[in-house]
Amino acid sequence: MKRVKLIHDDLNAGGGAERLAAASLEALSELDLSVDLVTFTKPNWNQLERIFGISELRKYVNNVIKGNINSLLDEHNKEDTNDNSDNEYDIVMNAHGDILPFNMFGERKEKLITYCHYPLVPELIKNLKYDTVLRNYLKMCDYKFESLDKLRAKALGVYNQMMNNSTVVTNSAFSSKAVKLYYPSTDPLILYPPIDIDFFSRVVSSDSRENRIVVLGRFNPDKNIELALEVARVLKGMNTKFEMSIVGNLSKQYYPYFNYLQKLIKVNGLSDMVDLRTNVDINDLRTLLGKSKVLFHPTIGEPFGMCIAEAMSAGLVPVVPSFGGNTEFVPESQRYSNQKEAAKIIMRSMNASLQQRFSLSNSVKKFGKGRFKDNLKRLLSERVAP
Repeated sequence: MKRVKLIHDDLNAGGGAERLAAASLEALSELDLSVDLVTFTKPNWNQLERIFGISELRKYVNNVIKGNINSLLDEHNKEDTNDNSDNEYDIVMNAHGDILPFNMFGERKEKLITYCHYPLVPELIKNLKYDTVLRNYLKMCDYKFESLDKLRAKALGVYNQMMNNSTVVTNSAFSSKAVKLYYPSTDPLILYPPIDIDFFSRVVSSDSRENRIVVLGRFNPDKNIELALEVARVLKGMNTKFEMSIVGNLSKQYYPYFNYLQKLIKVNGLSDMVDLRTNVDINDLRTLLGKSKVLFHPTIGEPFGMCIAEAMSAGLVPVVPSFGGNTEFVPESQRYSNQKEAAKIIMRSMNASLQQRFSLSNSVKKFGKGRFKDNLKRLLSERVAP
C-alpha cells in the first residue's frame, strides 16, 4: 500500500484550514492510501468528528506522529524524532503551508505538496509576529532553543525551501497572487477549499428566519471579531431590531480574547442582542443558519472565507469586507469598507427574498466538498505511481 504523510499543526483549532485537512484525509482514504498524520497536538477525535460532521475521521489515519520543531527546522538533525524520512513516503502533503514549514529531503518536488492558504510566514517574520507562532511550537514540543533569532532565520529558510521545492496549491486567485509576489518562480494551482454544500443547502428554503446576524470564525484576535461588536453598536444606535450570534471554536490559549469580547458586549450594552457560542456541533450550526438572515464577516483580507460560502449555501446574505479572496464570489453590492456602510448593507439584506437566497446558494455550488476531493485525488493520483 502506498504511504502518505499529511502534516497539520493542530486539527483541534477547528477552522477552515482544519476542515480542509479533514477533507484531505477523506480523499486520501478513498484512494486506499495509508496515511500518517504529523501534528503538534493530539487530535481530539470526538470533538473533531462532531464539529466537522465526519463520523469516522480517526479511521482515516494509520499513525499519529507528534511533530518536533527541532526536526522540522534543522535538516541535519533527525535524531529520535519518532518520525520517518520523507523519502519513505510516496506523497508528503503539508495542509497548513501558510504557517508551518517542513523539511524536504532529496529532490522530489513532484511528491511534495504544499497547500498554502496564504504566504504568511515571510510577512510575519518581517514584523516579528511569527515569534508568537514559534513560541507556541516550542511550548507544544517542550523544547528550549538557545536563540529565537536563529530559530526565526531557520524557519524562514525552511519555509522558502518548502515553497520553492514543492507543488504549491492555494485557495483563490487572491492567495495565488500573493504567493507569486513572494515566490516569483512558483506557479500555484488553485484548488478551492471544500464546502459541504449538500449539508448546509438543506435549510436554504427555511421559512423560520429571524432578524438574526451570524458571525462565523475562530475566537482568535486575528479574526477581528470586535469589529462585529462595533457594527452591532452602530445598528443599535440606528434603532434596528436584530440579534447577533457569534459562533466559533475556542482554544484555551484564546480564553483572554474571549473574555475581552464578553467585556465589550457588556460595556456597550449589547448583552440583550449579542451572544457568543463556542465549539458548536455542525448540526446545531445548520439549524442556527436556517433561522438567520445575514452572515457578517469581520476579517479583512481573508484568503478565501469558507464560513462565508457555507452561510451562503444555507441561504444567508453575506456582508463582507471589500478586500480579500471573498470578493471572488460575493457580489460587489454586499461588500463594505467601514462599519457604517456594513450596517446599512445588513439592514437592506434583512429583506432579501427567497429567490435571492436561492441564487446566492446556487452561486457557491462550485465549491462543493465532492469537487474538492475529486480534484485533490486527481492531483495525488498523478504523483503516485501504480
